[in-house]
Amino acid sequence: MKILTAAQMRNIDRRATERFGVPSIVLMENAAIAVVDAIFQHYPNSERVALICGTGANGGDGFAVARHLENRGVVPMLLIAGERGSIGGDAQTNLRVCERLGIPIYDIRNAGEIDDALAHAAGADLLVDAIFGTGLNRPPQGLYADVIRGIAELRIPVLAIDLPSGANASSGEPFDPCVQAEVTVTFAAPKVCHIFEPAALYCGEVIVADISIPEVALDEESVTLALITPKTIQPHIEPRLAPTHKGTYGHVGVIAGSPGRSGAAVLAARGAIRAGAGLVTVMTDPDTVRLVHEGSIESMTDSRASHASFLQHKTAVLIGPGLADDEASYENVRAIVAALELPLILDASGLNAFASRANEINPRGLPRVITPHPGELSRILGRDTQSINADRIGAAREAARACNCVVVLKGHQTLVAEPDGHVYVNPTGNPGMASGGMGDVLAGVVAALLARGVDPLDAACTAVYLHGLAGDLLKDEIGDTGLAASDVAERIPRAIQRARTL
Repeated sequence: MKILTAAQMRNIDRRATERFGVPSIVLMENAAIAVVDAIFQHYPNSERVALICGTGANGGDGFAVARHLENRGVVPMLLIAGERGSIGGDAQTNLRVCERLGIPIYDIRNAGEIDDALAHAAGADLLVDAIFGTGLNRPPQGLYADVIRGIAELRIPVLAIDLPSGANASSGEPFDPCVQAEVTVTFAAPKVCHIFEPAALYCGEVIVADISIPEVALDEESVTLALITPKTIQPHIEPRLAPTHKGTYGHVGVIAGSPGRSGAAVLAARGAIRAGAGLVTVMTDPDTVRLVHEGSIESMTDSRASHASFLQHKTAVLIGPGLADDEASYENVRAIVAALELPLILDASGLNAFASRANEINPRGLPRVITPHPGELSRILGRDTQSINADRIGAAREAARACNCVVVLKGHQTLVAEPDGHVYVNPTGNPGMASGGMGDVLAGVVAALLARGVDPLDAACTAVYLHGLAGDLLKDEIGDTGLAASDVAERIPRAIQRARTL
C-alpha cells in the first residue's frame, strides 16, 4: 500500500478528475459516505454529532457528512471556522444543501465567537474534525489555532476527516497545535503522517477508504514509500500443497555461533525452522555444536566440513549470528561472501565484517539481504548512529544503494529498502520485542524464505511482517514485558496462519 505526501495526493486527485473524468463532487460524496460508515461502525450510539469545518475541501467533506447524518437520523450541527462567504466549489454546493435542510450552523469568524460556538458542541457525542486536510503546510495560527486548542478542552471523542487538523500530511512531525483524534478516515492511501510517529499518535486508528479514485491514477504516481500489508505477503505464505516434501522448502545453511554465543545460532535455526524451511544445518565450532544441537533438535550441525563442502546442496545461506567479533572471523566471513553465489542473508557479526566496506557486500548483484540495526548500519556506512536514526528512510535508501542489496533496517517500524530507492514500512511489532535474540530469529525467517526461492525483497518484507506479528501475538498472551526471542520464534507458524486471513 503506497504511502503518499500531500503533493502526491494532489497529483492523484488531479489525474482522477482531469484525465479520467471522475467529477470532484463525486469523490467528495464518496469520502463523506466513507466517513459516515466509520461513524456508525465506531460510534454507533452517537445521537448528536458536531462537525467543525474549515472553508476548503476538507470542510466540504464535513458538510456532506452532515447531510448524510441528517438523513440517517443523527442530529448534526455545523461549526464553520472562517468566513462562510469564502467557501466555493463543491464545498459550497454541500453547504447550501445543509442550509436548506435547516441543519444548525454556528459561525466562528473571530476569537470572540469561539467559546459560544464550542459551547453548542459540548453536548455532542462525537466531534468530527474537518478544518484542514492535506493542503496544510504551516502551523495553524490565530483563529484556527485557538479553535484547535478549544477542541482539546471539550474532551469529546474526535473523528478526523483525512488527517487531524494541524498534522502535516508529508511529515511524521505534526504542527503545533494539532487535533488529537481517536479515529482518522483518509482516502485512497495513507499519508506520511498516518504512519510515522509522533504524527501518527494524533491520528488514532486510521481507516483508508476507497472513494473510487481509479487505481491507475495511483499507479502512475512515482511513489517510493509503501506500507507492508497482509496482501503484500500473502502470495509467499500460501497453504502448502499435498505433493510436497522437505526438499520442496529448501535447505538453509547457517554459519553462526562461537564460544559463549551459541544462543544466537540456536535462535537463527529456530526462526528458519518455524518459518517453514525444509532442512536447516548450522555450521559452527566444535565447542558450540553440542549446545546448538541441544537447543534446536530439528536442525542439523556441522563442525568438520570446509565451508565449500558445507555449502553444497544448500539453497540459501545465513552468516553472522553469534560469530566472533575479531579480525580473523571477519576475514573468514569476507572470503565466504566473496565466493558465494547462493542467496545470502548477512546479520550481526557478519555485518561487522563489512565496516566501511559496503561496496564489498554484493559487487556482483546476487540475491542478498542484510539486516542491520542502526549501530551496525552506522559502521557499514561510516556514519554515526545518531544520523542514522535522524533520517532512517534516507539511511536505508543510502545503504541499499551502497551495498547493492535489500536492506532491512531494524527498529520501531522496521524498514525494507531496495537499491532503486523504494522503501517499505513494517507496521507489526511492539516494544516488548526490544530484547536480545530477536534479530537472530528474524534472520532465520528471511533465510527460510530465500531458501525456497522467494525474491529477496519479498522475503525481507514477508519476514519482518511475520516476525512482528508473532511478537504481537505473544504480547497479547503475556503482556509487553519479558518477551523472549525463543517464544517469538515458536509463534511464527501462528503468525502465518493469522496473516493468511487478514
